Amino acid sequence: MNWFRRNALPGSVLLLCGLALPTEVWLWREARLQAGRALAALEQKKQERDALAQQIPALSAANEQAIAQDLNQAVKVLAGLRAALQGRDTKTPAGSPPTKPIDAYFDLAALVEKTRTLAARAQVMIKPDERFGFAAHANEGPATELVPAVYRQRLVAQFLVEALLESHPRALLRVQRERPLTAAQRVQRNQPGPTGSPAGTSPTSGGGGAADYFEFDAQSSLRLPGRIESEAFRLEFTGQTPALRALLNSLASGPLPAIVRRVEVERVTAEAPAAASLPTGAPVPLVSQNLSKFAVVVECVELWTAPETSTP
Repeated sequence: MNWFRRNALPGSVLLLCGLALPTEVWLWREARLQAGRALAALEQKKQERDALAQQIPALSAANEQAIAQDLNQAVKVLAGLRAALQGRDTKTPAGSPPTKPIDAYFDLAALVEKTRTLAARAQVMIKPDERFGFAAHANEGPATELVPAVYRQRLVAQFLVEALLESHPRALLRVQRERPLTAAQRVQRNQPGPTGSPAGTSPTSGGGGAADYFEFDAQSSLRLPGRIESEAFRLEFTGQTPALRALLNSLASGPLPAIVRRVEVERVTAEAPAAASLPTGAPVPLVSQNLSKFAVVVECVELWTAPETSTP
């Protein structure tokens, strides 16, 4: 203590140095840690640089230009596919689409009467109470939230059934459609989930309009959430092979983008005419009647307009 009293100034300096030493040590350790982190970040950047340099194609101006050209070509191909899938212009029913269940009911009733007349004119046999896939609405219209969905199905059904009648089958046995969905249910249908039943599966038998519906295989569908929607139908009829061929040609050249997803063929047995019933000298046919039962599953595509992702 006497020494500090006699040497106040040097003692104060020594005291301050003693107090500053721990601070300097702490600052030195922090600087060392920061330098270590900086070196680690530098090594990481070097590794990223080396990885980018090894990429194929390499990031160069020539490759960037080549990628831009490929992108422009892909955009042109996409535009061509969209134009092909949009189909040609088709006549739409006069008047505005129905918005109420009662309006949808009368619209479907008019479709049934018109189609029955076309079937009689084409000499195609149908059931007396045939509703062409809309037996569920024989006495009432769809629910309000389902009116737009049923109207879309009605338009597609008219196109498909008229194409079938023009192919002159022997009999139209059944027209089936998917169960109509609301807009929210339509979005949920395209989300990942359990696999549906195979396309063309017959519906569970029941009263009312249960026979209107069939389960369409989601895995075989062209649907793409936010881009592509569709309506699937199943047409069941009897006839000869030319009728099937005429139907497929009509769908291929028709106004709607229709994709045939499945064709089932079942031979219908028929007795050959007796030789005594043939005219004298007439050749006996080797194949009397090659009548078959056909089931055709058709998916009509509907494109949605979606914004394209811009490239930097």
